[in-house]
Amino acid sequence: MNSPKVTVYITNYNYGHYIEKAINSVLNQSYKDIEIFIIDDGSTDNSIEVIEKFASFSNIKIIYQKNKGLIVTNNIALRLAQGEYIMRLDADDYLDTNAIKLMVHELENDPSLGLVFPNYFIVDENENIINIRVRIPSEMNNVKDNPAHGACTLIRTKYLRTIGGYDESFTCQDGYFLWINFFSKFKTKNIETPLFYYRRHNNNLTNNSELILKTRSKII
Repeated sequence: MNSPKVTVYITNYNYGHYIEKAINSVLNQSYKDIEIFIIDDGSTDNSIEVIEKFASFSNIKIIYQKNKGLIVTNNIALRLAQGEYIMRLDADDYLDTNAIKLMVHELENDPSLGLVFPNYFIVDENENIINIRVRIPSEMNNVKDNPAHGACTLIRTKYLRTIGGYDESFTCQDGYFLWINFFSKFKTKNIETPLFYYRRHNNNLTNNSELILKTRSKII
């Protein structure tokens, strides 16, 4: 039996200092049937120099674009994806070696599942673990309070296309938009194991709490 193809797309804007770690964390997955899109959203740092190191990899497609923002970039990846499952990885984060394997296993074992999302480690700029983010299992979750992370959530591609992808009128909080739209239509599941490393630093988009709250209000 052939393993299902997984699409992982890495979104990058001026994370040249971190992106090589992110890319290698996908290349080093124990699960191998993965197509990788590296989408650089108009970086002005050394990102292109780092990304070009991977130009010869047959399973990697590199896309350079003028700055379009995260949500538009998500839809670009969704249109290109050939994988049965799709996942975003931010260029400043990275995966556990078995992340894709374990998430695919959950989706393959339950055809009714629309997406799976793991717990995760929070690390500092130097990759020191400073906390573990433990999610509330789906059956106990309040949809508006504990959405799956927008990145490192593995989704059935056809289900994401069924809801029309991402709403480009929003500029952030794709995880919250996805959660609101998925929760009422498809089954979701939390994997109670930390499977990726979320890097906390001064340039995180999630540091802008005012923007996050305004966006969530509009989504609701």
